[in-house]
Amino acid sequence: MTVSSITLLWIILVLLTLLLLFSVYLTVLRLLEKRKLANEKNYIDRTKHIWMNYLFYGGDWDEQLIPDGPHETNATEKLLINFLNSVYVEGTRQKIYLFANTYLEGYYRKMLRSPEWSHRMNGLYRTIDFQLVALAESHLKRWESKKVATVEEDYYLSLLKIMTCKTTALHIIKDDEHQFSEHQNRALLLKLENSQLQDLVQNYSFLSRPAKLSLIDVIGEKNYVEYQEFLMSQLQLEEESEIRIRILKAIEMIGFYKDYSSILPFLESDYWEERMLAARLIGTFPLHESKGYLLPLLEDSSWWVRSTAARSVAKQKNGTELLLAYKDSTQDRFAIEIIEEQLMRGVFA
Repeated sequence: MTVSSITLLWIILVLLTLLLLFSVYLTVLRLLEKRKLANEKNYIDRTKHIWMNYLFYGGDWDEQLIPDGPHETNATEKLLINFLNSVYVEGTRQKIYLFANTYLEGYYRKMLRSPEWSHRMNGLYRTIDFQLVALAESHLKRWESKKVATVEEDYYLSLLKIMTCKTTALHIIKDDEHQFSEHQNRALLLKLENSQLQDLVQNYSFLSRPAKLSLIDVIGEKNYVEYQEFLMSQLQLEEESEIRIRILKAIEMIGFYKDYSSILPFLESDYWEERMLAARLIGTFPLHESKGYLLPLLEDSSWWVRSTAARSVAKQKNGTELLLAYKDSTQDRFAIEIIEEQLMRGVFA
């Protein structure tokens, strides 16, 4: 056997050994992951009903809820975040915050001290979610003399400053040093209380465009009826179509308005999105008030506007009859087609 053949065999042997080691490594990882998921599932199955009884029905505290080890801590986190995001019963949040401060703070303190960026970010998320104020203050103190590595980390540190009352959302958003995106501004505003949003509403004209869009969206998503007059006034003042469209969407989401006179000019807007949204808003009023505005839109140049107008009419009492009557009286091909489409939808609905 030549030297080259022996060398080739050694190379093949080394590669096979490495392949075997890699397969063993992957197998061990899968087993560890299965064990982790099994431990988490066991904790959730064992404690979920106890958590619900304690948080929502005034049940007694049970020490079974205290997590034992990292797997149960992960499971606890998942449960509590789900409760925070999906269920609201008075006093629930306070119980969750108290539990997190008592039993989870040490876990997140280690994450915040991690040299790995992803671990620090996860720690920041949960510090904010669980309102770990003491941990937030100590973390901010550690970062006073350090340079923040990323925009995202700077963003979450800013949230910590708001949470610990070291600054305000208005100051953060107006500060030129913080160039947050619309998405980041929106996420920030969603974490604020209504009273904190009021400062932003009062200083709306000083906000950047992304901040304005985020504020409008959050007012709509949170159904803040008290800001409806603000939205209506800005609708008349705003020169940019995209912002007007966001305002119209927010007004629709709030879903409570007594007067549509401020909406009427947008039925003749140059932008089809504004005409469509105006049609949706006016379509919520009784047909005897709205038909005079909706029926002409059946002949609009945009299919979306025509379809919205037809739907708005059809959903009301005697709406189908009104559409049929309009079909018989109009010569407009688009109006006839959209009425037929709407009637067909009604048949198969």
